[in-house]
Amino acid sequence: MLRILSHRGTHSRIAKMTERGNVNLLVGYASQDASEAQIYETDRTATVLEGAFYETPRVARFAHERLTRGPSLIMAARSLLKEPGGFACVYQKRKKMCAFRDLNGLKPLYYARSRNVTAFASERKALWKIGLKDALRAIPGCLYSISERKLNEIRLARLPSPAARKLTINQASARLSVLLRKSIRRITRGVDKVSVAFSGGLDSALTALLAKKANCNLEAVSVGLPGSQELSNVEQFAQELDLPITIETFGFDSLEEYVKRVVWLIEEPNLMKVSVAVPLHWAAMVAAKRRCRVMLCGQGSDELYGGYYKYARTLDGKGRRALVTELYRSLLDSAQVNYERDDQATAPFGVELRTAFADLDVIEFSLAIPSQFKVKAGNDLTRKWVLRNVAKEEGLPEDMVWRRKKAIQHGTGVENAIRKLAKKRGLTAEGYLFKVHEEMIKMESMP
Repeated sequence: MLRILSHRGTHSRIAKMTERGNVNLLVGYASQDASEAQIYETDRTATVLEGAFYETPRVARFAHERLTRGPSLIMAARSLLKEPGGFACVYQKRKKMCAFRDLNGLKPLYYARSRNVTAFASERKALWKIGLKDALRAIPGCLYSISERKLNEIRLARLPSPAARKLTINQASARLSVLLRKSIRRITRGVDKVSVAFSGGLDSALTALLAKKANCNLEAVSVGLPGSQELSNVEQFAQELDLPITIETFGFDSLEEYVKRVVWLIEEPNLMKVSVAVPLHWAAMVAAKRRCRVMLCGQGSDELYGGYYKYARTLDGKGRRALVTELYRSLLDSAQVNYERDDQATAPFGVELRTAFADLDVIEFSLAIPSQFKVKAGNDLTRKWVLRNVAKEEGLPEDMVWRRKKAIQHGTGVENAIRKLAKKRGLTAEGYLFKVHEEMIKMESMP
């Protein structure tokens, strides 16, 4: 399992737990970090943590002590889920093991079972490698407890439900601004140098502005294909924010190799996911060259504030109650739709994506903001009004405050280029990616 996950880190380690001479439990990790940050063990216990608690540098030891010394394992795990961070955790004590992941599902975690084996992994390919074909997604906020041959699933916590408050848009903006600034400070604490995946759009520009105000050592990173819309104005936008920026263009002739690699990494032939993952893979590559181990992004904003045009269609076609329901469903689906893909696309470079919009305080308050401050009736092409109000009050230049949403797969030109690759082979984009997936799934290591 660790060999096939070696792209996630050059350092690996295994803790073997034995009972009466037989190995019953193994806990291991592959990481870019050779320190004790990712694994902590004693004679009879071990904790492995993928990701981070943002407010402590020794993340595995922090989790281990909480889980070991807590009044109960359930209460201890529940308390860890309240900590700011993005993580997946496996904890072992004697012949028992448990696993869980953060409430947003920022870090991937899968599991599978056979008659004799129960296994957890950050990527499904590690489970497939040992013959466990039916890999399942661990639900964020659930504790999976294994004892002997039994697997129990216990719901510990869940994201709060929408509950709109009586607020003016200025009141909502002022409070949201405070919470976003606090979130930025959390996700950049203790990080020497931070990059931001920068398009000049509302989310990335506001993230960059708030990080700069937090006195981060910050550098913008922009990537795309030649002539892509994403790269047309980013240098000007970075100058307006007084940000250093690295811009890298990737040629069409190299795209197919990156498509193959990304399909192998994210384990799916989905056109939308591949088209988003490729530019994120590029951005992480550039950030790593610039010696940045954390890259900020704007993920989670569209689901909280109604960024996609589909939300305007829902409002006009089905009403406000349906809009609120769809926004919340999108938030709950973010782990499966967005965060797992993003982590897998960037993991080979040791770059961790972090977003201010996944902060639990930000989410709870954002769900209380009236939906009319997010999407307006009547074919709303602007949307995200409350967040634009925050950006304006924070001093973001007007051309970025009011810039319309342009999805990364379109702005970078990647989705259209994949369609061209497919057409050259007489295939649809979906058919082309399916063939690539059939080829890549057989590979033992990252192409």
